[in-house]
Amino acid sequence: MHGDRGFSLVELSVVVAIIGLLMAIGFPSFQTWLRNVQIRNAAESLQNGLQFARMEALRRNERVSFWMVSSTNPRILDDGCLRSADGVSWVVSRDNPASACAAEVSETVVPRIIQKKAGGEGSPDVTVGAADAGGAATSCITFNGFGRIETACADAAASQPLARVVFASAQADANVRNLEVRVSAGGLIRMCDPAVSAASDPRKC
Repeated sequence: MHGDRGFSLVELSVVVAIIGLLMAIGFPSFQTWLRNVQIRNAAESLQNGLQFARMEALRRNERVSFWMVSSTNPRILDDGCLRSADGVSWVVSRDNPASACAAEVSETVVPRIIQKKAGGEGSPDVTVGAADAGGAATSCITFNGFGRIETACADAAASQPLARVVFASAQADANVRNLEVRVSAGGLIRMCDPAVSAASDPRKC
């Protein structure tokens, strides 16, 4: 009767080669999946922020704004933040939060922040671009006490309100699905897929 024996070097080499081949085949697909997840996370975060700003305006019966901001470190909202149409982070507040994003949530201390989110936390490889109804870059939208969109943001420059935000991967990948968040003139906020062309598909932009 023969005793148990281990794997031979040839058998072990074959197993390692097969595992390596499977990883080489599956890794690109995994990267694409991860990029798509990051895009969806970023789009859902911004959509939730917009919906929260609108609901707060209704609840408070006063103007509440949503601001897109960027900072040196996208994972941290500090006072180095600036308003930006391609900012991955956002702030819901009653005043312009530029250079004041580190402020705590407060009803009285300017910029009277209600909620904020550092966009780089779960979506480090996502690019963002916001535009108004005319296609010009913008970074804000203000809702009034009826939940409707103000004709201009609550800032000194009277910026035009955002109507469309595009989310894409910063990495070149033809299989990635970009997403958009759109805000209608009546205040309806929805996520859509620009690659969908069927008119009957609810994902269509």
